[in-house]
Amino acid sequence: MPLSSVSLDLQNQLRSCAQCGSALCVGRSLCLNCLLLAAGVGANGRQSQSDETLDDVLGELDVCEADWRIGNYQILEEIGRGGMGVIYRARQRHSRRIVALKRILSHYADSKETLARFRREAQAAASLDHPNILPIYEVSECDDGLPFFSMKFAGGGSLLDAAPALRSEPRRAVALVAKVVRAVQYAHGQGILHRDLKPGNILLDGRGEPLVSDFGLAKWLDASSHLTRTLTIFGTPGYIAPEQVTGSAGKLGPASDVYSLGAILFDLLTGRPPFLGEHALKVIQQASEKPAPKLRTLVPGLDRDLETICSKCLEREPGARYRSAGDLAEDLERWLEGRHIIARPVSPAARAWRWTRRLRNGSARPQAAPRRRDDARRKHHRDSPKNQCPLFHSHAGLRPSSATPDSLSV
Repeated sequence: MPLSSVSLDLQNQLRSCAQCGSALCVGRSLCLNCLLLAAGVGANGRQSQSDETLDDVLGELDVCEADWRIGNYQILEEIGRGGMGVIYRARQRHSRRIVALKRILSHYADSKETLARFRREAQAAASLDHPNILPIYEVSECDDGLPFFSMKFAGGGSLLDAAPALRSEPRRAVALVAKVVRAVQYAHGQGILHRDLKPGNILLDGRGEPLVSDFGLAKWLDASSHLTRTLTIFGTPGYIAPEQVTGSAGKLGPASDVYSLGAILFDLLTGRPPFLGEHALKVIQQASEKPAPKLRTLVPGLDRDLETICSKCLEREPGARYRSAGDLAEDLERWLEGRHIIARPVSPAARAWRWTRRLRNGSARPQAAPRRRDDARRKHHRDSPKNQCPLFHSHAGLRPSSATPDSLSV
């Protein structure tokens, strides 16, 4: 546990070891090293003959963790750590309720951007009231001025932890994702985009119910809000929509979260995100340039309708995806009920039309056209009268070209 997380009260209570003078006294007025030596445990970790066992000695340790305080909360243990904050399991002192408490890391105290992101996460989540969104209980500051907030303690892990078991239960996976989608739909209705949906940010409570968490990259859809400005962090490669990397914050909409929801469903059903790469930039490049793989190319036994749903979510063009999270939720619920889904597979003709539209807009790289122009130049060169002379060919060293135009993938 980092020293920056220790409260001032705890620091004042530290005692010195009576044997070696160390400030890390833990029991019997001795530090841990001297305490173990007193119990006959040497530097090699082997215990000498003694009436006391190591368990006896460790049982007498005066564990100070129970005395840690952050605001009105007793810190019990660290349960997670991310890029900007640390999460503890804690007990509210008066109600005795077990909560999760998130505090910003001390070395970000001078980062206005990180502080703004942390406060934005608390503000976004606290404004939402939905059974499948992790509730915020309190937003406050420590004695040192650093912000923290308490929230419901989800003891069931996350979808990232549950994913291996869900791979053999597609109906259960779809049912969980459908609830997550309804929660995201509610957030959109309140004017909030999540922008960092991934399996690790979907927690599970003790009953296995999903809870959307970590609104650290949330964006208000209200363009007048000062919180619409983009930070340097843009989400998790493999689950974010291509436009989150290439576009501006003002162009992002619900379709961006729909893409991430489709990537989560794809991951739960196949055991991997839609795109893989040696590093983050490679994953981002693939998502921007290539269509997502078909679900049943990885797991042939899956239902065709599930493949259609995932493919519609993972379209590169936002306008080709589900118009809203609500439409996606409806199709998932239709599938669970055994009804026909609304989405339909994209025909080859439609894919060709989309490719030509991207070509006109400059978002697709023209590969076949230059080769056709080269073929026309060669034909003109071959039909020229001077080039029909065998002597000219023998001196020029020309050979028939064996090159063929590249195939056009749509």
